[in-house]
Amino acid sequence: MIALSLLTVSCKNEVKQAEEEKESHEENVVELTEQQLNTIGVKFGHVEQRQLSGTINATGTLRLSPQDRADVTSLVAGITKRILVKEGQAVRQGQTLALVENTEIVALQKDYLVASRQLSLARQALQRQQDIHEQGAGVGKNLQQAKAEFDMASVTEQGLRLQLEQLGISSRQVAQGHFSNAAPVRSPISGVVGEILVSMGSYLDSETVLMKVYDNKALHADLHVFESDIASIHIGQKVTMQLSDQSSTLLTGTVSFVTAALDNESKSASVHVKLDSAEGAKLLPNMFVSAVIHCDEQTCDAVPDEAIVMSANRKFVFVSLGSNRFRKQEVVTGFSQQGYTQITFTDSVSPSSEIVIAKAFYLESMLADHGEEE
Repeated sequence: MIALSLLTVSCKNEVKQAEEEKESHEENVVELTEQQLNTIGVKFGHVEQRQLSGTINATGTLRLSPQDRADVTSLVAGITKRILVKEGQAVRQGQTLALVENTEIVALQKDYLVASRQLSLARQALQRQQDIHEQGAGVGKNLQQAKAEFDMASVTEQGLRLQLEQLGISSRQVAQGHFSNAAPVRSPISGVVGEILVSMGSYLDSETVLMKVYDNKALHADLHVFESDIASIHIGQKVTMQLSDQSSTLLTGTVSFVTAALDNESKSASVHVKLDSAEGAKLLPNMFVSAVIHCDEQTCDAVPDEAIVMSANRKFVFVSLGSNRFRKQEVVTGFSQQGYTQITFTDSVSPSSEIVIAKAFYLESMLADHGEEE
């Protein structure tokens, strides 16, 4: 009877021990003896509230805003008569870049010359009628007719003059009888000529892009910042950048705004960085940059760097369960500074929980050895 009781107790202890070992393995729990803790030199502490500042790494490209790049087009269809610039040449706003030949331009100038002469005659006729009327010898009907003819001639002349000015042709020159058979194509902005897309003799219409002009002095950087880092980005933060293909070229700038939209595929937001002066640097749109955003100091949960262990590209902290047992708890890390790193537990953990703050890698190795034995 006694032997049977001892056998039953022994079986129960073996089952309980097996269940505890299984539970420990499944829940990433490691158990140490007091002697092991003292020999290893494990130290305990708590998650602390610390003032940390850090950096966020990001990549992106140099960009131009829509108002700083221009497609150069002609207001009239015609044949490219002359191209007056070269690729890479600096140009100013309003500078003539090309000449487009069109026979309708000559007809427009002729119409303006006729309208200009008619306006001059109508002005003279109106002045005569006004003089006669003031002398009391005129007929009111004639004065009204002269005024109506002057108004009509003035409207016609003004409309044709605006068309010439829109084409870049001097109405004053046309009024003097000097005609042009080509319309100038002018630069909408100051900048540098990019790719020239037409050749001499090319036919083009109002939708044909002759060339592109870029104001590279207005370049900014568009950086891609991951969703988890967006909350740490603020306007005014300093940014240092390096060109991917020119590692010796360093740029500096300031965060000017953060877009409110999140890209669904990359789970990142665009951060606009205004560049500081970059004299001497050969910067072009679409160049790739690697950037470091310097974040503001903030209060956060932090632990000593030695408390964090890596496993399968994930980060963990050992949380005490009591009785010399410790669970490996996953964390997400943030800023690191002066030996401390910001952490966020992926699962709920009591703020008062005790954690391993030194020699945590020994616990990780013991847990790994235990897993291999299993």
